[in-house]
Amino acid sequence: MIPYIIYFIVSIFLEFIIIILSIFNVKIRKNYYNSYKQFFDLFNNLKNVQGKKIILLHAASAGEFEQLQPILRQIDRKKYFIIQSFTSPTSYEINHSENLFDYKCYHPFDIFWKSYMFFKILKPEKYIITRHDLWPGHILNARRFKIPIYYINANIHKNSIWYNKKFNFFSKYFLEKINYIIVPSQYLYNCVKEISQNINVMIIQDTRYIQVFDKSKKIPKNTFNILSQIYNENIQDSIMVCGSIDNSDSLILRNLNQILKYKKLIFVPHEVNKTYIKKIENVLNVQNINYLKYSQLISDSDKKNKSLKKVPSLLLVDIIGVLPYLYSFGTTAYIGGGFGRGVHSVLEPAVFGSKIICGPNIEMLDEAKEFKNKGFLHVVNQIAELINLINHKNQFKFFFDSYLTNKNAMNKFIFETLN
Repeated sequence: MIPYIIYFIVSIFLEFIIIILSIFNVKIRKNYYNSYKQFFDLFNNLKNVQGKKIILLHAASAGEFEQLQPILRQIDRKKYFIIQSFTSPTSYEINHSENLFDYKCYHPFDIFWKSYMFFKILKPEKYIITRHDLWPGHILNARRFKIPIYYINANIHKNSIWYNKKFNFFSKYFLEKINYIIVPSQYLYNCVKEISQNINVMIIQDTRYIQVFDKSKKIPKNTFNILSQIYNENIQDSIMVCGSIDNSDSLILRNLNQILKYKKLIFVPHEVNKTYIKKIENVLNVQNINYLKYSQLISDSDKKNKSLKKVPSLLLVDIIGVLPYLYSFGTTAYIGGGFGRGVHSVLEPAVFGSKIICGPNIEMLDEAKEFKNKGFLHVVNQIAELINLINHKNQFKFFFDSYLTNKNAMNKFIFETLN
């Protein structure tokens, strides 16, 4: 009972902080206010359950939703009513055309009364979380209503707050309440067991491998047709894709002219919104770099513009959802985030056999460390190292499918426990 009382008191202060932050942050504002509004909508939509059991899957972001898709595709829709929750408004608002769930909603922030009402209304048969978005209050309330919790693709590494020795009692208490923690490697298994031997943890390959591999075989025709007009096989070696670039990637942002002497760039910011795209455009203009925006490329394609025959020095991608496919048009990939909180996903370029380059912070991604050890990924700290790497042809042929040890292992485990 004491943890619930503490959680209630903390929630009072937490909600006050969130309200203040929502004034300045659009994403927080959308989630906070819409998650209150949706309680009424939830009641109406649950009328459509029609005797089915409810499964709640949660994804913080578009990337985490990708990880859930191999599971979503296999759930028997005749037996189960699928509710997909999101934290990010960007992920919530995107057009989910595959019809992989019956209802979508915002996952409320970790405030006691919002979390309590959320689980009380839904009462799902299972609660499946992936990757990073693990909230103590949601764990408590799910357990209060005796809802089994699956934490899949868990990434509790040595730099994780859950692993921090200062919070060991806290981490142990909450992680032991999760029914199943599923990690993709022995290293992460050991990290979890160091927190507590009583945590129920097992090793099953990350569903991201399956999703990335399957997705690489289904490049949308419109994307391929537009890009293949200018980025053909003859110039692949001269193209570097800069994916998920954020503010920490000054190595790239400050040295674009130097890099462009050796490679033409497909440049994809981590945040694809008007404000950040404008910021990148200012950076390009200051350095006097000729560039073409992806949205303009689509427009020119629709008009059958002859300028499509020209290869731009830099293609600035200003729409979401195409990055995983863009890696197929180059042989070298620089992945952002390695000079900040941690490198972003390295699986997408790996599936196309790209030479992968990033900054030094790779601790968050188990696969990044493995790829580095095998020579598929290269860490750089200075521009001279980057230039040296992009001037050398890739010596390795990465056979990504060899990493798919058991494509159906996660689904098999989850569906066995569902039944």
